[in-house]
Amino acid sequence: MNNAVQLWDGHLSVITRPVPHVQNPTDVVVKITYSAVCGTDLKILEGKFPCEKSIIMGHEFVGVVKEAGSEVKNVSVGDRVVINPNTSCGMCDNCSKGLPHFCKFEGIKATIGIRRNGGWAQYCRLPAKNTIPLPHQLSFELGLLVEPMSCVVHGWDRLQPISADAEILICGAGSVGLLFMCLLHFRGYREVVVTELLKGRQRIAQKLNFGFQVVHPEILVSEARNAKNEGDDDWGFDIVIDCSGDPNSLEQGIKWLRQGGKFLLFGISPSGSVAKIDPHEVCLKELKIIASRINPFTFTSAMQIIQDMGEKYLSFEKLGMRTFHLQEFTAALEIQRSGEISKAVFEN
Repeated sequence: MNNAVQLWDGHLSVITRPVPHVQNPTDVVVKITYSAVCGTDLKILEGKFPCEKSIIMGHEFVGVVKEAGSEVKNVSVGDRVVINPNTSCGMCDNCSKGLPHFCKFEGIKATIGIRRNGGWAQYCRLPAKNTIPLPHQLSFELGLLVEPMSCVVHGWDRLQPISADAEILICGAGSVGLLFMCLLHFRGYREVVVTELLKGRQRIAQKLNFGFQVVHPEILVSEARNAKNEGDDDWGFDIVIDCSGDPNSLEQGIKWLRQGGKFLLFGISPSGSVAKIDPHEVCLKELKIIASRINPFTFTSAMQIIQDMGEKYLSFEKLGMRTFHLQEFTAALEIQRSGEISKAVFEN
């Protein structure tokens, strides 16, 4: 049988259904090894991000191909795979312009774990084009990080160029904030400050031992106030990366950026959120406000980056991740919300 955690009209429950089989010649069935809880999943459960009314959630997962349709060419039965939950038609105007993440016909309408059944289960039937073989050098544990890292890499690409001596602020030390920390350190950046409200997440970020300063946001508010009172025009950052989705981060970040600075909106704010910024300040300092959405063209590069970084940087333990059984979903979500762990992982 196939146990799964199903969302129905805002409520989660464990259900049991038959193991799925291939229905279309281009589909596969994957036996899931690990599936993770993303910050977006928590926003869905809080009613702050759209999702199907009835769905098996989970868009970060890895596993083994158990069945493949007759027309499937990219993977075979027995292959270890990671899932890219995003897809596109390849033919609409946006796809033709190199913007597949804005696809008019598939895109968000077909996202696995949000618009169609995903990985919080033991088995998942999905289009073969959403499965990517894992290189033998990558464990399932590292493979589980490919999807979130691919989103981080897209944000990284959007920020380029970044000078070697840039002073960088990361707002939020959840799972993607930690991945940004790892990527920045791996790329040689050392002047990095991380703000985080929750003490548990602060501890996880500090345990990475990168030498980055990890503080409560109010510390920076105080530092900014003191710098202004003392006439210190040099205080601030060259780049601010918001991983929190809190509109206040945009308001404060604009004030904290130096001339020519860049602000990356990576965290997802609820629809209808409002942030108050001064256009005069944006213009006077010639700031760039950049948004980053999912992972167009970065899945393969993220896989290589994770392979290069390896367990020296990335492991469940280092990143404060913890495994649970599907039946423990209530405890898993509560602990992740508390900040005592960065990410809950369901293990089959």
